[in-house]
Amino acid sequence: MEILPAIDLRNGHCVRLTQGDYDRETVFDDDPVGVAKRWLDQGARRLHVVDLDGARDGVRGNADAVAAIVQAVDIPIQLGGGVRDAAEAHRLIDIGVDRVIIGTAAIEAPDEVRAVVDDIGTEHVIVGIDAKDGMVQTRGWHETSKVTAIDLASQMVEIGVRRFIYTDTSRDGTLTHPNFDAVAELSDNLRYPIIVAGGIASIDDLVGLAKMGVESAISGMAIYSGALDLKCAIETIDEMTTAGK
Repeated sequence: MEILPAIDLRNGHCVRLTQGDYDRETVFDDDPVGVAKRWLDQGARRLHVVDLDGARDGVRGNADAVAAIVQAVDIPIQLGGGVRDAAEAHRLIDIGVDRVIIGTAAIEAPDEVRAVVDDIGTEHVIVGIDAKDGMVQTRGWHETSKVTAIDLASQMVEIGVRRFIYTDTSRDGTLTHPNFDAVAELSDNLRYPIIVAGGIASIDDLVGLAKMGVESAISGMAIYSGALDLKCAIETIDEMTTAGK
């Protein structure tokens, strides 16, 4: 299992939101490139970058910061926030982003998701399923749909999506541990890779997710606050994986 450090961008800064609330923001660093290099130095093999302005407004607001991060590090980057159509997804691939994450469009414009898959290839597409009490949220978690996480995943599989990020939005940024039950339910209904975010607080949380067969886990608040040592966590999961072979 990979551990993916999160770099959430707002107004060019590296921030964390509590439960996705834009009014509960903590600015951790004014230098996103420096943060990216820090996580690289601690052993990260992939970065999870989110344009929070883009997620809420539908127009990416941190394009310069994203481009700078892509140019500064030599590990793959997956990016979400404001990716609503195939043209934008293609632009991101062209600048060096490895995977694009689609959230709101999966609910509002599934045909665009199909177009993205057809244009850039399944291996470069992730659908983000952000859910509260099992129901999918969109537009930077400001709106709640009437679609369940499992139903959305099933619909996306039908149009060619083969990788998903599941986030329990009520736990994101809270260090209250992942929603293991929801992850297990989604995993039971999917045969494709799942990346988990939201609530991860400790190495024990990561071990638990790895035992469930989760492909990757995204850590944000835990590594920024110091609750989790990224280098130690990566080494622990690597040792666990090696021992299990």
